[in-house]
Amino acid sequence: MYAVVGLAVAYASYRRGRVPLMSAILAPLMKDYRSGSLTSRIIDSLAIIATLFGTAASLGLGALQISRGFQIVTGWQIALTTLALIVIGILTLGTIASAVSGVARGIKWLSNVNLVLAIGLALFIFIVGPTVFLINIIPGVLIDYFASIPAMSARTMSDSEAMQGYLTGWTTFYWAWWVSWAPFVGIFTAKISQGRTIRQYVLGVLFLPMTIIVVAFTIMGGTSIWLQRQSGIMAADNTAATMPPAEDTFFLMLSQLPGSQVVAPIIMVMLAIFFVTTSDSASLVNSQLAQSGNPQPRRSVTAFFALLMAGIAVVMLLMGGQTALTGLQNLITVTALPFSIILIVMVVALWKDLRSDPLILRGQYETWAVEKAVRRGIDEHGDNFTLAIEPTTEDTYDYGAGSHFESDAEEYTAWYQHTDEDGEPIEHEFETPPAERH
Repeated sequence: MYAVVGLAVAYASYRRGRVPLMSAILAPLMKDYRSGSLTSRIIDSLAIIATLFGTAASLGLGALQISRGFQIVTGWQIALTTLALIVIGILTLGTIASAVSGVARGIKWLSNVNLVLAIGLALFIFIVGPTVFLINIIPGVLIDYFASIPAMSARTMSDSEAMQGYLTGWTTFYWAWWVSWAPFVGIFTAKISQGRTIRQYVLGVLFLPMTIIVVAFTIMGGTSIWLQRQSGIMAADNTAATMPPAEDTFFLMLSQLPGSQVVAPIIMVMLAIFFVTTSDSASLVNSQLAQSGNPQPRRSVTAFFALLMAGIAVVMLLMGGQTALTGLQNLITVTALPFSIILIVMVVALWKDLRSDPLILRGQYETWAVEKAVRRGIDEHGDNFTLAIEPTTEDTYDYGAGSHFESDAEEYTAWYQHTDEDGEPIEHEFETPPAERH
């Protein structure tokens, strides 16, 4: 989902020269596309709403986990909701500071720090944990996953009540959550992928994160499975019903390893940085969407969106704690539904854009030209002929290889320019002050 949105945004912006908006991706399917039209604003607004609630849920859940970690590490029994509100306040201040400093400074610096911490954590658990067990389980996980894909893909709500509950609480919900993150993750991925080819982008976005996730989940989950088999520490009766709350699970696993007292505070810092980098990216992208795709949005608007996301998480926590967050998760599913439809239409628009790309058109011409030349050679000389490259005109040959194609024609060279009805170059909307727009 992230790869589709990111590729569509990157192609529309850096190849076609459009403004980096969700609505701009759908331009090939619109008769008269304008970034300020009602249809465009609705599409971009749906992206903003989906991102707001998706990020707010993550912020609320992250605050609960950090707060629970603080209680476990320090032993202070402050009310979890109160502590979570304090954490949200601190994370929001960090988000604003990072977001207003831009991608190249605050966001990049925090992301690099978190990458080092995450790799260090994985290596720590791998070394002090059940190393041999983890080495054995990694290839088994991969093989089992690919072997299970057909059966898992065939599961539906009609299988059983248990399957209906599972698909609702996991598969469908996480689809919706990823869809709600797709606008800002896609735009952010497009920003940092400028200059890459489509092949490089797809390989990088799909396979590099997948490899990291498989290894990380196997190390963390595999260690928990090993501990459960050894001592039953994760679930007393070996069922999900006796497992601790989600925010306790990781720290419970960590407490069984040597050096956990030192590592646990570092993990809290890492979680905090993770949610700051998530929120600052979402705030920056929402600010950009709200300002007609301006790549350098106003800092005040960016800070406003950071506060808005924090406000949503705070309200839901005050209304009912973790139960409210469950309601927020359900709300994510509702708010993500309209954008999931846009996501499907986005694929069609990207396909249509690619079909008219000069590289594709010239590739089609290349195939056509060689085919025509070979057929003419066979018709006139049988199997004994050679292909010669020499200038030709339509008068010389009725169906000469190049008689109907001009590589410098306007449709192949001027398609990416942002022009008005008269063909004159015009500025993007974000480059023109609102008072001067017509």
